Amino acid sequence: MILRSVRYASSTSKTAQKPLVDDYTYCINSVRKSDHENFLCTGLLRPTILQRPAMAIRALNVELASVRDQVSNTNIGQMRLQFWHDTIDASTNKTDNRKINHPVAREIDLVLRLYQLSKLWFHRLIKSRQITLHDMPFADIEQLESYLEQSITPTYYLLLELAKQRSLNADHIASHLGRSQGLINIVRGVPYNAQKRRCFIPLSYLVEQNLSQQDVINGDFTNEKFRQIIYQLCNRSCFHLRKSVELFEQDKHFQKFNLLSSTNNSHRSLFLPIIVVYDYLKRIKTADFDLTNKIIMFGSIATPAAQKDVEVPQPPDDAISCLKFSPASVPQTYLIASSWANDIRCWEIQSNGQTVAKAMQKHDAPILSCCWSEDGSKVFTASCDKTAKMWDLQANTFVQIAAHDQPIRTIHYIQRPSYSCVMTGSWDRTVKFWDMRQPTPLKQLTLPERIYAADVFGPMAVITTADRAIQIYSLDQGPTEYKKMESLLKYQHRCVSIFTDKSRNPTGFAVGSIEGRVAIMYVEAANPSADNFTFKCHRSTPTAPVNTQDIFSVNDIAFHPVHGTLATVGSDGRYSFWDKDDRTKLKTSDAINDQPITCCAFDARGQLFAYASSYDWHKGHEGNVQTKKNAILLRQCFEEMKPKPKK
Repeated sequence: MILRSVRYASSTSKTAQKPLVDDYTYCINSVRKSDHENFLCTGLLRPTILQRPAMAIRALNVELASVRDQVSNTNIGQMRLQFWHDTIDASTNKTDNRKINHPVAREIDLVLRLYQLSKLWFHRLIKSRQITLHDMPFADIEQLESYLEQSITPTYYLLLELAKQRSLNADHIASHLGRSQGLINIVRGVPYNAQKRRCFIPLSYLVEQNLSQQDVINGDFTNEKFRQIIYQLCNRSCFHLRKSVELFEQDKHFQKFNLLSSTNNSHRSLFLPIIVVYDYLKRIKTADFDLTNKIIMFGSIATPAAQKDVEVPQPPDDAISCLKFSPASVPQTYLIASSWANDIRCWEIQSNGQTVAKAMQKHDAPILSCCWSEDGSKVFTASCDKTAKMWDLQANTFVQIAAHDQPIRTIHYIQRPSYSCVMTGSWDRTVKFWDMRQPTPLKQLTLPERIYAADVFGPMAVITTADRAIQIYSLDQGPTEYKKMESLLKYQHRCVSIFTDKSRNPTGFAVGSIEGRVAIMYVEAANPSADNFTFKCHRSTPTAPVNTQDIFSVNDIAFHPVHGTLATVGSDGRYSFWDKDDRTKLKTSDAINDQPITCCAFDARGQLFAYASSYDWHKGHEGNVQTKKNAILLRQCFEEMKPKPKK
């Protein structure tokens, strides 16, 4: 009903030109998609003749707000904003008859020619968006509110001009409502901006709670200190909302009316967003200011439909050996995958959820492992051709940096305060550390057996070999042996992954074996027999009457960067999520694509879980079915990886 009212308001004349109707429809669809609540409020404006020009103004605001996300270069952003500035100037200049090619621009041109609105407010909207082009944080709440006064409130001033209802009191209502709504927009945009490595929370609020912008970007929104900041922002929004309501009730125009009255009063309906802001503040209070609570999402709070994982385009043609997301230092999210097809591929994960293949490089033999440099500018690969290579993503060069006598199984980038290097582990029973600028290694370690798995985190490296030995190395003062540990597992190791404490210091590791079992081991356990433990996974359900089960290999383990929970993937074609501290399972998937899952990874902010469905050769050549398609899939995982509340 609302959409029909909005779409055809002011456009029912038989002589109306079709292009104008098309431009109006474009504006409707744009606002409905990107600013749904204001779309609904605009559809309730009275008299209905205001709906079309109001929708054009809202559509312009959507265009301006989206400039930052549509450009990677601030100069291009400035050019787009200048386009809108020039469009407003041309529309208010009666002698300028230039052709307008943008549907929103044509609607705005029509509005300005019919209603003679002040271009000052349009220019203020445009200028305000220059502030956020550089992703600069706001020093304090006053600076943030000043920005909101420039970027939100002018929309209400323009709507008041449309309705010919400008007055000192109405302007004060608009000012307070704009700031209240803007603060709520800041709160609601925190998770999205964190994914983009942006933070618009005032620095003074962060300092007060001893938090940093990086803490916000990491996405720990359930933290008590962070929820206190959200409370402060909502409390400030509530203050402005109360002021706008007080002024609204005092105005002589409203002494006989309320917001939902059916009486035709255009001045009243302009401020319908008051209800939207009030509703959100009520819901976020119920959620105890937890941004991850589904009750604060717009619309129905019913249980959402089952999530469908997103498939990455152009996966490798053979078994996928390793997946790695770009580090937190990179503003955009990228994913790399190595494979037995001899190639390493890179994809960009865009903000709209789409994945775009970017580039590929090849070795002369299968690639078994890959990793990123800390700044995200380079990728390193380890291959069965006995070489390791460095891929400079900017220059798109692929050069050899290391060599072994046998295939290289593992590769990791090490960044410490006094040095940086690449660590390679090979089936020739050596671990080598490379400067990348020298043809010979900085250091070489000879181990009793072949290297099967390794992991590096900060000052700690863990290496496990074919004889199930576990070696731990300290990396701060150069690679030095720290400790040898005896495995809790009785069968061949397949993977190892380091976990940390709440301060992100490495404290232990998880090891997975071919026997469908994982061992959790602490490096310095106070009580090893109680703290260290194993658990079964990736096994079929026993069936009567013989009560036997199939046991599958644990192919990879990854720890969530925020919650500290872990994921395992196996040859049974399933992934499972676990809470090691509570020693409980969080979730197990159904079988994926009727073939093994070979590897997995979490992105740096813990929002995405990537896993690869491909053959792992556990049944030899006979088990390789050529008709089965390889796939890399992405899953939104932040909520699923949360530890369950303690009872």
